[in-house]
Amino acid sequence: MDKILSGKPVAEKIKAYIKNRIEAEALRPRMLLIQLTGDPASDYYVQNIIRNGARLGIEVDLRQLDADTTQDALLSLIQNANQDPQVHGIMIQKPLPAHINESVIGSAVDPDKDIDSLNPENLGRIVMDMNGLTPCTPTAVYAILMYYGIRTKGKHAVIIGRSSVVGKPLANMLLWKKPFADATVSVVHSRSAQLVELTRQADILIAALGRAEYLKSDMIKADVVLIDVGINEVLKEDCKPSYVGDIDYKSCYDKAMAITPVPGGVGTVTSALLFLNLLRACIGLKKDNKSIDDFLGLIFNANHND
Repeated sequence: MDKILSGKPVAEKIKAYIKNRIEAEALRPRMLLIQLTGDPASDYYVQNIIRNGARLGIEVDLRQLDADTTQDALLSLIQNANQDPQVHGIMIQKPLPAHINESVIGSAVDPDKDIDSLNPENLGRIVMDMNGLTPCTPTAVYAILMYYGIRTKGKHAVIIGRSSVVGKPLANMLLWKKPFADATVSVVHSRSAQLVELTRQADILIAALGRAEYLKSDMIKADVVLIDVGINEVLKEDCKPSYVGDIDYKSCYDKAMAITPVPGGVGTVTSALLFLNLLRACIGLKKDNKSIDDFLGLIFNANHND
């Protein structure tokens, strides 16, 4: 196993599969990307999606709405896209203005077109181990484990963070009865009285709490696998911004068996998986009937034998 679990080769494998399949089957995946204007960082991510989609042969239809667009108007746009057979995937760029209820919007997206996996039905499918579109960041963690051949069966996986975006879906994915899941899972958070005691027991530790360099070397055991989901902006001594994860990389590097970098780790894979979700939606989940585990196993030629 590599010491540094880079996300780049994982993402490249995924993107190569997407591009090759689109070309081989003459597919025309189309994404509706909805953005309510007003956030500069949002503009950067939107342009990245459009640019990377074009490289893969994916059409990204950007609909930019004024920041004061009503919730009803946004819901109407989503409902029209749900019913449009030419739209295979729908993504609503975050953040949304304060007057928009994110839960209502997420629930309005057709689960089979929900490439960002915001609809509660898709979280339910994960819990029930049913085929569905899985959220990109938890799936990126799963993909990294599979790509690098990190077996999780019977291992103690500890997740720091209980968000509905990462912690909860990832915990349930790692409980699947599959070769790169089947773990014993603990989820800890800021209110956990035994947080450090549990992190020191982890064979695989995933940090997803959004606090810069929170996890220190005295909070882990030797030879642990560390997966860092966080990305936090900090100012260097020269007042220029820099990005770090939720794990103190320098203090934990020597003690860990393997560790993901920030940047260049989970986030890199997350971006690629948005397009894999679109491809799956384009093919049709019911028609194809392959799970995300099946797709990743095929892409990485992973050994699923115990």
